[in-house]
Amino acid sequence: MDSINLFAEALWQYHQTGRAALWIERDDGYSEREDVSWYFTTFREFPEHERAALKFARGRVLDIGCGAGRHALYLQRRGLSVTGVDATPHVVELARARGVKDARVANACGTLPFRDGEFDTAILFGNNLGICGTVANFRRMLRELYRITAPGGRILGTTRMPSTTNPMHLGYLSRNIQSGRAVGQIRLRLVFKGKRGAWFNLLLLAPTDLTQIAAKEGWKMAKVMPLKSFEEGYAVVLEKG
Repeated sequence: MDSINLFAEALWQYHQTGRAALWIERDDGYSEREDVSWYFTTFREFPEHERAALKFARGRVLDIGCGAGRHALYLQRRGLSVTGVDATPHVVELARARGVKDARVANACGTLPFRDGEFDTAILFGNNLGICGTVANFRRMLRELYRITAPGGRILGTTRMPSTTNPMHLGYLSRNIQSGRAVGQIRLRLVFKGKRGAWFNLLLLAPTDLTQIAAKEGWKMAKVMPLKSFEEGYAVVLEKG
């Protein structure tokens, strides 16, 4: 089963029962429980760097990987025009059920079904800057977002710097380098109710790497907003050059 379908199952169970035991497993055996309640938070509960970045949302907004719709719902209440997209139909159904007015099935790692210049802001929160898994795919996504955003368009996103302080994570990064993968390319799968999803890649990015990659696709780093450390997480505002 695809991990994205397991993710949809977990979101729906939490929506209906308030409980869901979802686990994330890395390909070296490391695992941790995902706090599914996080996908149902309101603005006051958003992490500080998300709240700071959302102040830069303007115009027509595209919420990529909208999940249960927490950001789209907040921006709707602010009076913005928001389109939420997710690659999983079952997740899109949940976003609609929770009140997202315009939620559609679309994959940001492919060609998006939108006109050139249709949006002013694209948001990619919850580490979704790295959702396409590799540097090449990330660059392709940046080009597609350049196409569908108007002049002066913005990307608001979050990611985190690969950990160089935790010995368990440092070993993983070293193996990435030895195998020729990007240092922050993490191979993961989801585990839910005894079912294991297919493996997928998530790309974590240091601020310097993100700045350099974005610049190659016409995006300039306008603002960086870290939490207590870049390893814990940070938000960025990218603007069309």
